[in-house]
Order: sequence, then structure tokens, then C-alpha cells
Amino acid sequence: MEPHTVSNLTYAPSVYRINFFLLFIGMGLFIFPAFSSNEAHAAPKLGRLTFQAAFGNQPVSCARTISPVGTSDNTVRINDLRFYIHDVALLTKDGRAVLVKPGPSGLWQRDGIALIDLIDRNIPCSDTTPSPNSAISFVWPQGHFTGLRFTVGLPMAANHGDPTIAQPPLNMTSMFWTWQSGYRFFTLDITMIPKPGDKARPHGFPVHIGSTGCESASAVEAPKGACTAPNLVTVTLPEFDPAHQTVKLDISRLLALSNVSTNQINSAPGCMSGPDDKDCAGVFREFGLPFGSETSPPAQSVFRGR
Repeated sequence: MEPHTVSNLTYAPSVYRINFFLLFIGMGLFIFPAFSSNEAHAAPKLGRLTFQAAFGNQPVSCARTISPVGTSDNTVRINDLRFYIHDVALLTKDGRAVLVKPGPSGLWQRDGIALIDLIDRNIPCSDTTPSPNSAISFVWPQGHFTGLRFTVGLPMAANHGDPTIAQPPLNMTSMFWTWQSGYRFFTLDITMIPKPGDKARPHGFPVHIGSTGCESASAVEAPKGACTAPNLVTVTLPEFDPAHQTVKLDISRLLALSNVSTNQINSAPGCMSGPDDKDCAGVFREFGLPFGSETSPPAQSVFRGR
């Protein structure tokens, strides 16, 4: 009997070692896949691109007047400043553009389209009230980036829908013209402050940029083809740190070539993007948009990094 007992004692530790080894492997099969799964579902790193309205180096708000504005050195108050952007991309040092994945959808952005709203329109407005929406969120792509590119406006597929049933931010009926023309891509509304001794009533100089030359059977029908003047503003800032800098919209540059105290006879007030409206000539040039005989204007000068 003793040899049998000794024999059992002799190989029992080997059995324990084998069982422990199998247990260790089994635990690994459960532990390591779970660890990898958690890594795969880690929250993406979100970035934030912020915009600021300025007049030269001065911040602007609805409660402040700005001057001198345009070629006539007027004093004005800003009542509205909103614009749509899409196709946001970060630029590498060698100029390669990487389109960013948009952040979570909400009131101000969805499906790669965002509405920037930089002026408090409450009456009375407050100089301390923050702008309704000055930023968009996006998912940081991998890489090192030294520049920024985006487009002011809407892609055609989104430009001619029905704002009364659209999801935000395309549900802004105040940013919409007609189904034929689509949305206003950019809205700036200002009111002139009369000069001393000027008995004229205060008037405005609105700047509303959108597509023109859009053909359809009627104003309440969307065009089937592209508009002849899409009027999309491409903004490229090759020296811009997206992690730390702000995009500044300089109203002094936008209106630098415009006489905001007058209006072309028999035309809409200010600039409504009409191809024959000479009040648009200076605005379009500053935006880098073709107008009249100037088919290849210089790059836009309204947006820059800060």
C-alpha cells in the first residue's frame, strides 16, 4: 500500500501545477479581452473651435457702437451677426487638410453644419451677456496641426430644404430666404448712428450673403441644378493653432470698402447678394467672392486667427 500512497503524493503536485496553469490561461481569456474592449470604447477627445466678433482689435457687442465704419467713417451699432459653417478641416505643416468629425449634435450643430451666433439680440441687450453660440465642437484627429480651413455657407443638399421641419440649426426661419435661393449663409445687420446735426432718420446697412442664380419653377421650389453664384466663402488660415487660438471676424475689414451711409438707387438695402447690386462690390471682395468683372478676387480678409 505504501508505494501506491507514495505514487499519489508524487504526482499530485504536478496535477496542481497543471490545474493552476489552466486556470491562469482561462482568467487571461476573460481579463485581456475586457481590457481591450474598454480601450476601444474610450471617449473620443473633443476639441473646441471658438469665434469672436471684433472691430479691428476691439471686441464688439450689441451694446457698443463702433466707428469709423466704411469709406464714410460712420458710427454704427450691430444688431445681428450670424453665419453657417461646414467642411471644417485642420491643416498639417505640409498643407494637407484633415476633415474633422463633428462633435455631438445639438441646438447649434448637426451633421457637420454649425450656426455661429455672435450678438445678443435681446431688448434691451447687455454688454455682459455672452453671445448665443460662439463655438463648435469636434473630434480631434490624430496628428500635429498648424492651420485651419472651413467654409462659410451650406452645401447645396442642405441649402434648399424646409426650415419649418428641419432639425437644428437649420430650423432658423430668420436665416432663410426662399426654397429657390435657400438660406442666408451670413447675416450682419447694423444701424447707423446719426452724426451731430444730421436730421436723417437712423437707417441700416444689412449684409446678407447667400446663393443667387438658382433656377426653379417658382420661389417655393428647390432648384434641381447648381446655382450660378453659390457664394460660398472659403476661409484658409495656414498659421493657426486650433488648440489655443480663436477665429476673429473683423467687421472693420468686411465693411472697409463700403459706403454704409448710402444705398444704390432701386436696389435692396445694403448688400443682399444681388449680382447687379453695387453695394455688394466691397463686401464680396473682402470675402474673396467674385463680383461683376472681378472674377478672381484675392483671398478673404474678414477672418483671421487671434
